[in-house]
This record gives sequence, structure tokens and C-alpha cells, in this order.
Amino acid sequence: MEKSKHSFVKGALILTVAGIISKILGAIYRIPLGQIITSEGLAYHQTAYDLYILMLTFSSYSIPTAISKLVSEKLEEGRKDEAHKIFKVAMWLLGTIGLILSIILYLNADTFSQAFKNPGSYLAVLAVSPAIFTVSISGAFRGYFQGMQNMTPSAISQVTEQISRVLTGFLLAYLLLPMGYKVSAAGAIFGTSVGGFVSFMTLYIIYSKNKRRIKVELMDYVGRKTESAASIINRIIKFSLPIMIGGSIMPIMNLLDTFIVMDRLQAAGFNQITATKLFGQLKGMATSFVNVPQVFTISLAASLVPSISESMVRKDMEAVRRKSKLALKMSLLLGLPAAMGLFILAGPIMQMFYPNETESLGIALRYVSSAVVFLTLVQTMTGILQGMGKERIPVINMIIGAFVKAVVSYVLTSMPALNINGAAIGTVLGYGVASMLNYRALIKYQKKDLNILSISIKPAIATAAMTIAAYFSYKLIYRIIERNSIATLGAIILAVVVYGVVIILIKGVTKEELDSAPGGKKLSKMLKKKGLI
Repeated sequence: MEKSKHSFVKGALILTVAGIISKILGAIYRIPLGQIITSEGLAYHQTAYDLYILMLTFSSYSIPTAISKLVSEKLEEGRKDEAHKIFKVAMWLLGTIGLILSIILYLNADTFSQAFKNPGSYLAVLAVSPAIFTVSISGAFRGYFQGMQNMTPSAISQVTEQISRVLTGFLLAYLLLPMGYKVSAAGAIFGTSVGGFVSFMTLYIIYSKNKRRIKVELMDYVGRKTESAASIINRIIKFSLPIMIGGSIMPIMNLLDTFIVMDRLQAAGFNQITATKLFGQLKGMATSFVNVPQVFTISLAASLVPSISESMVRKDMEAVRRKSKLALKMSLLLGLPAAMGLFILAGPIMQMFYPNETESLGIALRYVSSAVVFLTLVQTMTGILQGMGKERIPVINMIIGAFVKAVVSYVLTSMPALNINGAAIGTVLGYGVASMLNYRALIKYQKKDLNILSISIKPAIATAAMTIAAYFSYKLIYRIIERNSIATLGAIILAVVVYGVVIILIKGVTKEELDSAPGGKKLSKMLKKKGLI
């Protein structure tokens, strides 16, 4: 198998390791944060965070992807000078956009918080506004390094960002608690601004250490004509604008959720405080568990864009199909067990992490858990389509999915029997529609069915075995010990072991797929000796 076939997988796994570390830190941070500022404080925190993510979509979400693609193409053509110029131009572009957006958010914090029916989030919006500038500049560095398929700098910056974010946010939330949930929530989210600055400094230091080597390499290109800055900006915008629009759909819908959910819950008979708490339970607590598997698919999508783009430049459609099938399989290997694990253990997990919250929290997680499968598939297929140069397709599909989500959430949330769970159902259906439309597009443009059903059979079998093990082991351990946390952890550990064993026994993972992972060759050799692969 050609060496480049799985290079994007190794890059994805490097980012995944860093992402897992970051998510673990984030989860540890979320638990005491939720216990300190409760679901009410998390609702203020979440509204400010959703505004921050929306602003960030217009800079560090879309443009770094364009940088990655353009740099990858120039390196494939042997033009390191133009690749570096793309980085320099993009850094100034992102810095300008980030500064403007930071100022807009800061000066209009009160307007935004009032508009989304959550005036208590005003201070939190102010606190997060500086992060947009530093994170935007960091995006230029990440795009440059990822375009070279060097994921290590991004991985390191992710970890340093999360560590500083967690430490600062938790400390300030605790110290400011006597001043009320609104101030404490603002202190917590200010950690995001501190983390963004630390991430930027980390990437800048790594780049500075390589600056001398880069200058030496560029000496070979002195005197050669390069693309103008205006042309580079035009290409970056042309590529990133559809991604930017598509990427902004869900952040916009998340903000509309604040308005829709609060309005429809009150229509169902809940007062504003109760509605705020229910919103905090779904968006600030339950959804955070659904987002954990995104660590892998976001990293995978980031690696897919330059890798697929490289194959498209060579007009090697067979390589594009192989990489696409492998990426979809990896998403299913993670998404299916994660969704069922959250579904079957929703109540125990929420009780373990948030013992002071009501039973409705576990029910909300159970309703939203199946979104994991569709969310992982949407992100993976979006990366594939972007790499193929079909940036507009996932944008259109996300708009359709967002419309479905909005309509379903509006209708179901006002039903007293469903209340906040109506918004959860809307999320699931929205991502489900978008993922199905993306898959149809892949079949159309690759001119061949990727057979996602056949790919999913073995992961589904292993997931079924894992689900049975998780359910009965929890019941058994709890009956013996009568402690939810021990029973939950025991069930999770056993479920992971059962899934891993079954997926190997039924040969759900091939030797080539294991070899593509860092350190996977040793495992594949051991399993091959035993005749398991």
C-alpha cells in the first residue's frame, strides 16, 4: 500500500491524541464548573460561548482550511516559496478579521445578550471577546503546518490552550462565585481568552524555531515570480466563503436555539428561570458528552482536506475513494459505540457527574445521544467533499439540516411532555438529514457507491455486544455495591473491552488500517500471529 494512502490518518491520530487530552481536561473542568455555577450559570456561559464560536467561524474555522489546501497544493507543485507566502498573507488577513470581530463583540455584548433572550450572559460575552483575535491569528499557523501535513504544532497548541483555559476558568469561576452566577460564568469563560493567547504564543514559538531553516529553503527560490497578495486573498476567500457560510449555520442555529427553546419552554408553561436551567442542562451538560467524539472527526476532517486535495491534483480518483471509505469506517468505529454507550448509560453518567441536578438531565442525554453518529459522519464527509473541491455541497446540505432542526425544535419543545427533549430531537434529525445528503453527494461525485451499509455491519455487531455488556454489567455491579459511580465506571470499562475484543474477533479492523496508526504495527503483528487479522 502506498505510503501516502494513510498519511492523513496518522496526522488525524496525532491531533486526536491532543484532542483527547484536551477533552479530558475539558470534562474534568466541566464537572466542578457545573457543580459550582449549576445549570443556570452554564446557560449564561453557553450563550456567550455560542456567540464566540459563531464569530470564530468567520475566521479560524474556515480560512485555516483554505490555507491548508492551498499550501498543500503548492508543496505538491514544489513551490515552497509560494506556500510560505500564502501563510504570510493569510496571517495578516486573519489578524485583521479577528481584531474587527473582537471589537464588534465587545462593543455589542449587551445587544447580543438581550437579542438571544439571555440578558444574564452579558458579562460572559464581554469576557470571551478578546479570544477571537488571538485564536484567529493562531489559525494561520495551524493551516500552514497542516498544509505540510505536520500536525504536531497544532496538537501541542491544543493541549497548552486547554490546560491554561481549564486552570484559569475554574479558578476564576470559584473565586468569583460569591458575586453570583453571572459573574462566575464570566470568569469561567475568560479562561477561553487566556487559552487563546497561550495557544498563539505556543505556535509562534514553534514557528520561530523553524524560521532559520525556512529562510534557507526559500533562498533557492530568490528571483522567481510569485502569486500576488491580492490573488492569494481572492483564492482564500473563494475557497473559504462556502465553508464559512456552511460552518456558520450550526452556530447560528445554536444561538437561535437559545431564543427558540426559551420561548417555547415558556409557551409550554415553564417560567424563565426553569427554562434557563433546562436549557443549561441540555446545552451546557448533556451536549458536552455528545461533543467528545468530535475530537476525532474534526481532526480527521482537517487531515482529509489536504490529503484528498493532493490525490485530486494527481487525478487519482481510486486513492480518493480508498481514503473516503477508510475515513467513513473510522467514523463509524467511533460514532456507533459512543452513541449507544451514552444512550444506555445516560442516567448513571449524568448522576455520576452532576448528582445535584434533576432526573431530566439523564433523559435529555438519552434523547440527544444518537446525534453522535450523524455528527461524526457529517464532519467526515464534509472534509472529503471540501478536499474534492465541492465546498458548496456540504454548505447547502447543512442549511437544509439546520432548517429541519429549527422547525422540529420549535414544534416539539412547546409540548409539555417533551419540553427540552424536543430540542434534542431536532438536533438529531437535523444532523441526520445533512449526513444523508452528504453521502448522496459523495456517490454522485466519486461516481461509485462507497457501500456505507456494508462498512457499518461489523462496527454495528461489536456495538450491539458492547451495549448488552454495558447494560447488564451496570445492573449487576450496582446490585452488589449500590454505588452509582463505581457501577458506571465498571460498566464503561467492561463495555470498552468487549467492543475491542469483538471488533478484533470479527476482523472489523484490517492489518493495513492498524499499520496506519502510530504504534499500530506492533499490535497488528501480534494479532496477525494469533490469526486475529
